[in-house]
Amino acid sequence: MNKFFLLWGFLFFVFFAVTPEVMAKVEAVVGIPIIQTRSSIEISHNVTLDNNEKMLNQLVIIKDEGKYYWETRDRKELLLHKTKHFDLFIDPSSGGYIKIIQQADGRYVYMEHTSNKNLKVFTYWGIATTYNP
Repeated sequence: MNKFFLLWGFLFFVFFAVTPEVMAKVEAVVGIPIIQTRSSIEISHNVTLDNNEKMLNQLVIIKDEGKYYWETRDRKELLLHKTKHFDLFIDPSSGGYIKIIQQADGRYVYMEHTSNKNLKVFTYWGIATTYNP
């Protein structure tokens, strides 16, 4: 009887306490946009977002089992490319991307770029409140 409880206790510990971090779903990037640039072939202009628009257009990238997903854009899978000066999350299916740089003060700022099939472009400029790729 004691062996039975020891075995189940050991299995419980292994399953719940020693789960690899790579298997966990975590927020890799969370960002709050400040400015939205709207562009088309005819015109481009900037819009300063109010608090409600900032929350509606929040950037969230999830890391799930070693892969990245653009949670706030239909959970599209992203590829991460790191360079000396910036990190780039790329959506190969749409051409959208997120470019992130670290400023001298340690904060991370980002540019999120999306477009639709008619080449209407939305670019968001914001601050990453979470950056843990």
